[in-house]
Amino acid sequence: MTGKTPAEHYHALTAELGAPFYQRIDAAANPEQKAILSKLTPENLSMTHLAGDPVTATLTRAPGNDAAIGGLKVTTENGWFAARPSGTEDVYKIYAESFVSEAHLKQIQKDAQTAISALFNA
Repeated sequence: MTGKTPAEHYHALTAELGAPFYQRIDAAANPEQKAILSKLTPENLSMTHLAGDPVTATLTRAPGNDAAIGGLKVTTENGWFAARPSGTEDVYKIYAESFVSEAHLKQIQKDAQTAISALFNA
């Protein structure tokens, strides 16, 4: 309808709003740790800041349809991470996105791993 490809629309949006930085990483987790992660509630994680920004939400259910996300998602104004156990490997996956920079993304990932490790060691 617009005559533009999806890539052209994406480039226009990132030119206007900035490019996001996204990466998924895996971290080791034994079956007991994976069980802890899959049963978390927002109250289990007392994280107030992520990569220097105030946490705006801690979710275990999708806001649109209230479906369980099988892990935990933490959001701020400038980024987010989600952590969930793998169903097939002894790892948990950390999905993270920064709306600021690559360095900010790395700090989100570091803070996420620190928070999840603290849950495993509690």
